[in-house]
Amino acid sequence: MYLGIDLGTSNSAIVGNNSGELRHFKTPEGTDVLPSAIMVDRRGGMLVGKRAYDQAAFSPESVAQGFKRLMGTSSPIRFANGTAITPEEASSEVIKALLAQARMSAGDFNIEGAVVTIPAAFNQMQFEATMRAAASAGLSQVALLQEPIAAAMASIARSSNKNGQFLVYDLGGGTFDAAIVQTISGSATVIAHAGINMLGGRDFDRAIVNSIVRPWLLANFSFADDFQRDEKYQRLIRVAHYRAEMSKIALSTQTQDRIFADESQIGARDLNGTDIYLDVEIDRSQLEAIVVDEVDRSIELCRSLIKDAGYGLDDIDRIVLIGGPSRMPIVRERIASQLGLRVDLDTDPMTSVAVGAAIFAESREWTKDGASPKGSRAVAKVSDVRFDYPARVSSSNFRLRVRAEDSAQLSGSRLQLKSESGWASGNYDLQNTTEIRDVPLAQRGENRFIAEVTDSRGTTARTDILVFRSDASAAGMPMTHNLAVKVLDNTSGIDQNRLHTLVKRGTVLPKKGAEQFRASKDLRSGSDDYLDFEVYEQADDVFDPSLNLAVGGIRIHASDLATGDIIRRGDPVIIHWSIDENGLFNCKLEFSKISQTYETGKMYVSAEGHRSYDGSEGQRLASESLVKAREDVDGLERALGPDVSELSRDLRSRMGKLRGTLELATDADTRRNVSEDARLVRQEVARIRNRPEFIRNSVRADIDQFIEGFALSVSSVLDERTNTQVQRLAALARDALTRPGSHAIVDAQRSLDEARSIVFGSLAKLPDFWIVRFESLADDRESAIDKQLHDDLVRQGVAALQKSDPDTLREITFRLSDNMVVASEVGRGEIPSGIARD
Repeated sequence: MYLGIDLGTSNSAIVGNNSGELRHFKTPEGTDVLPSAIMVDRRGGMLVGKRAYDQAAFSPESVAQGFKRLMGTSSPIRFANGTAITPEEASSEVIKALLAQARMSAGDFNIEGAVVTIPAAFNQMQFEATMRAAASAGLSQVALLQEPIAAAMASIARSSNKNGQFLVYDLGGGTFDAAIVQTISGSATVIAHAGINMLGGRDFDRAIVNSIVRPWLLANFSFADDFQRDEKYQRLIRVAHYRAEMSKIALSTQTQDRIFADESQIGARDLNGTDIYLDVEIDRSQLEAIVVDEVDRSIELCRSLIKDAGYGLDDIDRIVLIGGPSRMPIVRERIASQLGLRVDLDTDPMTSVAVGAAIFAESREWTKDGASPKGSRAVAKVSDVRFDYPARVSSSNFRLRVRAEDSAQLSGSRLQLKSESGWASGNYDLQNTTEIRDVPLAQRGENRFIAEVTDSRGTTARTDILVFRSDASAAGMPMTHNLAVKVLDNTSGIDQNRLHTLVKRGTVLPKKGAEQFRASKDLRSGSDDYLDFEVYEQADDVFDPSLNLAVGGIRIHASDLATGDIIRRGDPVIIHWSIDENGLFNCKLEFSKISQTYETGKMYVSAEGHRSYDGSEGQRLASESLVKAREDVDGLERALGPDVSELSRDLRSRMGKLRGTLELATDADTRRNVSEDARLVRQEVARIRNRPEFIRNSVRADIDQFIEGFALSVSSVLDERTNTQVQRLAALARDALTRPGSHAIVDAQRSLDEARSIVFGSLAKLPDFWIVRFESLADDRESAIDKQLHDDLVRQGVAALQKSDPDTLREITFRLSDNMVVASEVGRGEIPSGIARD
């Protein structure tokens, strides 16, 4: 049996596919979906599913939900008894529960292959974490599929029209995805995709708590303003979130509800010693008022997606709604009014993703090395007659093409096709090429036909024709992000880190290739040095590594080299890369000068390198992300002034909401949400600054800021010759901007980059520069990934200071920096890449 698993943020589902027949496995309670919830009691016993979810009202500190949004991070999931598990382990337990309910219903069965769905907005680290969770649950034959593709396949399966374009609107518990899907004869292809990784029903729940429940509590009880961060009120907050979700669901079918919990459920008192309870009236209009901006944000993303793909609204046949929150009346009403598209009401938003995954799983050929599409064409031969036909189709009929290899010898022969269900084609005179069109397929799954060739003497030869009728098919999973490598670029005459795109968004997987670069520095065996190779998830038109998400890194140490080997600056480095059907990146690095190739395996950030958004560390990461985003918006306004007033006002509005959210944040999920949105703000600022109408003034502002900073902080510690060089280059940069044309902007940027390089190079020669840098990093122990390594390096650095050994201190400072968690989920864009553009 093949399995489709929808591993959701709030709910999960499992569907089996046996010879084309789909079977939805219900939970022990008889429901279609399993709540993605885990409870660990005080004795360490674990419950998964509805029983765990129901306990959130009584023992919220013992229940975990929403952990899917933390996949790819090291944020721990903590329970009241002291147990802590990773998001991967929690997801694995949900998959185990789904497998158990399937076997409880169908008995023991062999799993031919299983497909686990993921949001299209997931990144490489989240792909890898999902695969590890599935493997831990006991699935050895497993593949990933993006949720919009699965939903599209389910919609196609239920539709009599197997052709057209439609929009998948997938608003789940944790993420939002939109995709334009084109289907031809039941085969689905994703034309375009967009998504928001941290937008879903859980964000609506949090908004209810912050906007409705919190004001009610402050009005009826005595609290400090920041009570939501107080440990003794965490049970209250968890119960409030649980009850808020219940009311949100109820308000999809009724206009009023109450967020209620009595004193025994809350188990806490306010500052005056009064027992706390919840009894908050909420109506649909209140709920809609606090979620409307996010709903409109999702609809605007759909509108932009359709426009950017070259379509108009009239080109879209229907919209398929997926995910529990898509059932909210405001979602359906605003989609209808703003997009004017027909809504597909036949596709179940809660189970269709699992259905589509099961259909997809059956369409793959499974081996120990992974899954690949089953063959789409087949050939049979009898009596010098060749039959060419589709092995698999998603329609209710097919076409058989027949070719006679020796038409003279077969003159007078007749052809007939018969099915097991009793259908017959009638006799055809056999020509050089004969076609039988619209051959009906009576059933899902395998359809068997007998082709008979009778020659002029009455002798009949027969062969079997087997055609599998599936509900739908898909070419494969497309890349939903650009994948890029960080390189040292010298096109402006100055070494600068820049992203070089390897694979573009929309590329259908699997895909492989090779590109040549150059080593950016020498690496000698026996030294302590290394070459870094970093992979990034690149936002469109944003080439600065520091503004993009680092998703993988490989380090070639000097100890990896054979004795006597040297990789010299400028030596060729060939990257042989491949991306499998699951979106996982693999590569090997070839150094032809030393005849060595290094197999790197799958590319992802190691578990210890994943950021944790738990507790004070998560609060710090999110706060730093907001600070950086605010600085970028400030710089945008300084550079472009009134020209971007409307754009910056929108960005500041988003920043204000993020600050408010972070001030009330009590969990890792919320902090990660803030951090990720701050990164998106920074990327948007970069895109605005690089628009053709703004880039000249942006570069001018950068020059002015550099000159001001140099004069105030740096000029006095550098020699006269360096000061003269820097001032001359700054003047050249300003002068270049007085000339028309894009080349003038490039010249100005080149002069500015050269001035910056001279300043940094001169500072790096000063021992005091490295002393200050070392002391700053040494004091930031909480940002260290490996605390023990940090302490060891600090001790070595102090010893180097005492010995007045600047070279050792500089090396230790680099190693301290490498060991630091970087805020905003961005990579170490400022550290020179180990490879340079060829």
